[in-house]
Amino acid sequence: MKSSTPAASKSAAIPEGVEELPDITYRHLEVFSVVCRERSYANAALELHSTRANIKRVCDEFEGVVGRPLFEERPDRSLVPTEFGGGLLGQIGPLSRALRKLGEGVRTMHEAGRVLRFAAAGEFFRVGLFTEFLATLKVSDLFRSCFIRIEVKRFRTALLNAECDVYFGIGLGEADRLDAVDLGPVPWSIIRKPRAAGDPPRGPADLVNLDWWIAETGELEAAEAIVAAFREAGARGGRVIAESEALTFAADPSLLPVGVCLFLPELASGMKGRDAGVWPAYRLTACLRRNHPYAELKPRLTAAANGHGC
Repeated sequence: MKSSTPAASKSAAIPEGVEELPDITYRHLEVFSVVCRERSYANAALELHSTRANIKRVCDEFEGVVGRPLFEERPDRSLVPTEFGGGLLGQIGPLSRALRKLGEGVRTMHEAGRVLRFAAAGEFFRVGLFTEFLATLKVSDLFRSCFIRIEVKRFRTALLNAECDVYFGIGLGEADRLDAVDLGPVPWSIIRKPRAAGDPPRGPADLVNLDWWIAETGELEAAEAIVAAFREAGARGGRVIAESEALTFAADPSLLPVGVCLFLPELASGMKGRDAGVWPAYRLTACLRRNHPYAELKPRLTAAANGHGC
């Protein structure tokens, strides 16, 4: 008597007239249920401590398993289940409710321990500008904070893909689907060649007969806007130089050409008492995704920006 092959055994295990069930996993059902509830891949990613790309990949995989589209995207980019997806959700309703109950239980256990992921470029988290703001923010009653280094050129993508919750930066431009909380002006550190002749400039009008450079910080468009604001305030000339070049001059001002004034954002100073005065200035900004699932987050950022502890 011949032994049956694995394929033959599998076929024999399925009663006649009954089709084999698709290869649906617990992860498919979990992600599908949360996306249905959150109406967003990115919100589901935050809920499941994953990334938007991973959540969408699981949903695409699930669609491939069942052979039908599960979601439709509305003009506002929110997701709604298709007719098939809605029917499927109804059929797995008991499991969905169990998953939700489990999720609520976990959230209750960690109600004072949700992770809030702050992101910024370089060594920003070590400077006084951020550390004093964080002390004002006071989120330890709701969140455990962690800090991620993400370069400026990726800040929009990182927020939209739920890689971080809040991105801090200087000279950040606006972006669709993101909210920005203005944390105030950043004062200047004005660098000149040692023993340069003449009084230091006290305002843009004093730059009429001087060469002056603005250090590029954040996005180039923001630096160019600062140069334009200087000119509108009475300065003439001026140009933007790369941040790396500006830091070289800051480390050794003797390298600066005679008569040049270099404007660098002063990061070491704290939040209290900051005043840009007569100088147009970069702004410090906290960016987060619009409709972030942590509803408390934006009000707390705004209150801290206004000098009110939470």
